[in-house]
Amino acid sequence: ELALEAGLAAGSIYLYLDSKDEIIPLIGESMVAELVEILPAIRARTVGDPRRELIEVMRAILDVIDRYREAFNVLHHEARYFERRPQYRTAMKKIGSDYLGAVAEILERGRRTGVIHFEDSRSAVHAIHMLCAGWAMGANNLKGTDKETYWREIAAIVEGRFFGSANGASNPTAAR
Repeated sequence: ELALEAGLAAGSIYLYLDSKDEIIPLIGESMVAELVEILPAIRARTVGDPRRELIEVMRAILDVIDRYREAFNVLHHEARYFERRPQYRTAMKKIGSDYLGAVAEILERGRRTGVIHFEDSRSAVHAIHMLCAGWAMGANNLKGTDKETYWREIAAIVEGRFFGSANGASNPTAAR
């Protein structure tokens, strides 16, 4: 499918790749590169408000996942397999570091300024990833649910959980 989409004969893709296994990290790199490319614009637009930045970055993640929904499912499913293979370990670590690191950096800035609350950074980053990944991973369960509805639900979860005061009172933002 990738070869045909690129205008190549199906077997021609192996002129560029040694095996189909090499495709998965390339897909991940492409998706993360797309996200990383828009991070500076999001940061500039949110002018130092980590809450707004987190919401906009999550929206961007959801949009990238939506564009590559099937490929994302394959990548997500195969990630642990590739992380265990020495020839792909470095590429997979870089993909994860660039992607998860962007979210972690926003969370930490929010914690330092007292506007984002969480106990464990790695757990919080993973939870955010899973909320966004749910759009692709839950395709069968989400039949009849459009992306905007899904987005509103995960944004509300994040705003209530992370943006509430330390005593649990909610302080949702209007950035949706």
